[in-house]
Amino acid sequence: MLIEQIGAHGHTVLRQRLEGTGTECRVGRDLSCDIVLDDEHAAPQHAVLTLLEDGRVSVRDLGTRNGTRVGGKRVPADFGVTIEQGEVIVGRTRLRVRTRHVQLGPERRFRRDFVRKHRAWLAAAGVVACIAFGAFVQWLDAPASLLRSVTIAALVVLGAIAIWTGLWALTTKLNHGSWEVRIHLAVASIAAAVCAWGYWVAGLVAFAAQWSTAVQAGVVVVSAMLLVALYLHLREATLFGRRMTLALAAAVTLVLGAIAWIATIGVEDGDVGRVELGPQVRLGSGRVVPNRDIAEYLSDVDKLKMAAGRERQKSLLNAPLADAED
Repeated sequence: MLIEQIGAHGHTVLRQRLEGTGTECRVGRDLSCDIVLDDEHAAPQHAVLTLLEDGRVSVRDLGTRNGTRVGGKRVPADFGVTIEQGEVIVGRTRLRVRTRHVQLGPERRFRRDFVRKHRAWLAAAGVVACIAFGAFVQWLDAPASLLRSVTIAALVVLGAIAIWTGLWALTTKLNHGSWEVRIHLAVASIAAAVCAWGYWVAGLVAFAAQWSTAVQAGVVVVSAMLLVALYLHLREATLFGRRMTLALAAAVTLVLGAIAWIATIGVEDGDVGRVELGPQVRLGSGRVVPNRDIAEYLSDVDKLKMAAGRERQKSLLNAPLADAED
């Protein structure tokens, strides 16, 4: 039988092979045990694993307070259980047991995916694309000192990518024992470049063609790219399965999207140049003032002048002294 002690991060910290019918393996904190545990929840003499004649393993608990569990179920104190393989939990320590009855599959062919195979070229291309986008944005702003602005933008981009890549590389080192810097750098830089350029192009298309759906499509593309990038980071840095990795990537994408949406609302509310649009006002089809010819308009003016003159003559006749004084 093969007994493996599993560490807190899922790594095998101890592997011990035993053979021979009746061979016993004692597990506990006592130094006389075959597998000595550094677990305060385990008894000095906690459990005994015995290799039977038919090749299976008998697991017995030695009357401990916390008990021994196999497959999530507690082993009875008066008699043990017999297994061919499985996980035995002693205290809070996990032991994985395997016997010769377990059928092993064929060897898995070693295949490198596209990102792992071309990680160096992808990392270089992604970093260059990110720096190009930062320089392009500075060029659009037309600053007084273009070289200084472009240099600052490049340093900011490189710093952000370096911090993001370093965090994922450190996580990979803790879980797998290797840094995998080029893989995380390739994923981070390519994702950042696609999101930045893709969203800018979507905004340009929406402005040029007056398609509001183009911006929404850009948001969808950015979200999908973020989901893919987080999935690749988690797959390389953690020990989770595909389903758990995909679920975590989707959850983080939703959280980041909600934060970005809230931040966008706050920026729009604080913008002094923002104009609140009221209800739409639609004019009727009828004309309020009909179109008139300039000659008709001038003739009406002459009529008004003549009428004004007659009124003035009447006022002089009615009040001559007052008009004379004036």
